[in-house]
Amino acid sequence: MTTPARERAGAARLLRRVVVERRTTDQAMSGREVTPLTQELVLGCLRNFESLSRLVSGALDKPIRAKDRDIELLMVVGVYQLLFLRVPDHAAIHETVNACRELGKPWARGLVNAVLRRIAAARGTADSPAERSFEHPSWLEQALRQQYPDAEALMRANNQRAPMALRINTQRVTAQRYRQQLANAGLGFRAPAAADDASLGLGPETLLLKQPVPTRTLPGFAEGAVAVQDAGAQFAAPLLLQALGDSDAGADPGAARLRVLDACAAPGGKLFHLRERCPTLALTAIDNRPERLEQLRAEARRLGHDQIDVIDADATRLDWWNGAAFDAVLLDAPCSGTGTLRRHPDIKLLRTATDVAEMSRLQGRLLANLWQALAPGGTLLYCTCSVLAAENDDVIAAFLAAHDDASTGAPALASGRATRHGWQLLPTDPDTDGFYFARLGKARSNKARS
Repeated sequence: MTTPARERAGAARLLRRVVVERRTTDQAMSGREVTPLTQELVLGCLRNFESLSRLVSGALDKPIRAKDRDIELLMVVGVYQLLFLRVPDHAAIHETVNACRELGKPWARGLVNAVLRRIAAARGTADSPAERSFEHPSWLEQALRQQYPDAEALMRANNQRAPMALRINTQRVTAQRYRQQLANAGLGFRAPAAADDASLGLGPETLLLKQPVPTRTLPGFAEGAVAVQDAGAQFAAPLLLQALGDSDAGADPGAARLRVLDACAAPGGKLFHLRERCPTLALTAIDNRPERLEQLRAEARRLGHDQIDVIDADATRLDWWNGAAFDAVLLDAPCSGTGTLRRHPDIKLLRTATDVAEMSRLQGRLLANLWQALAPGGTLLYCTCSVLAAENDDVIAAFLAAHDDASTGAPALASGRATRHGWQLLPTDPDTDGFYFARLGKARSNKARS
């Protein structure tokens, strides 16, 4: 039976898995029943971890022992309630103190009570910690300030809750009918700001809920009528299909059974969107993470997307490839995830500047390897969920310098802005996470580009 104290203890345990054991929130929560409140506590604490942990440390008479980090993190949970949630102080303190028993440490009740009351009493005597801190690690704040004139607005946006975006599976239900199902269920929704624009925009299958709900409660979810996917990520399919429509196959990419490779495909959102937009494509998906491929296969079954060739393979090698060139390649490259901090605030604690440098080298290797599997005249769509040029434009610039048969032109989307070689979406744009897209065209002959 779930109780308020157990929810708070559960949040402290999950925070320990992230902060101490260095696991992502997805890994920490995998296989566990997590209530909406517990999830809010975990994600909220991680978004504001720098200032919350500083407040707790400042209120302690002496540091907490390493073996009792769960108690320290429980106090972080308590302070988050006091500062950010509409929970009365007495209830927040009482249930957080009770959570000490759930953690098997009733001796800490007096300590937790004293620290939380001290912080509650001092509240209002100075600016809130959120106003004094952008809650980003110093290396990331410095990188954002160097790259973006509006870095402070970007960091503030990173600390907000992300919208819940849906992708209607138009192979199962029409967009109009599903909208009616949402209305019948009392769920408010709207089209994203990037829809119905003169530039390449999002289609009628993309919706944003006015209030997030548990996925399982969505109408038709079990039957595969809908998937959850950020609106920014839903630009990938139309970008690639637009390029295929401009190819030798003609204006309709469905006119020929074009071969498309999705490298680093799991968990499959962009792959399935391609299938829903153009069912005649011959799709191949590769990924070298078996557990993620199982998620992809399960999602394919739920959505009814069979006839996709799924291969457990490393995209930095070609030992999986039979030599038949692909008309298009989608490379959703592994990256720092700095465009998704609203959904994955653990990135602030787990990623470092060294990780970004290592990612950029991997991205370059992936591009160079997969380019060999692309047919002359074909298109490679490179995308990341990063906002850092080191993983985006810089990677593409290095690739272009090394490949005379490659060219690029910035795709014009209905949201975001052009970069040197691609297009960048930011969390400050309406309705999207941070995403980068670059479309690389391969010359139809062996002649170097002029």
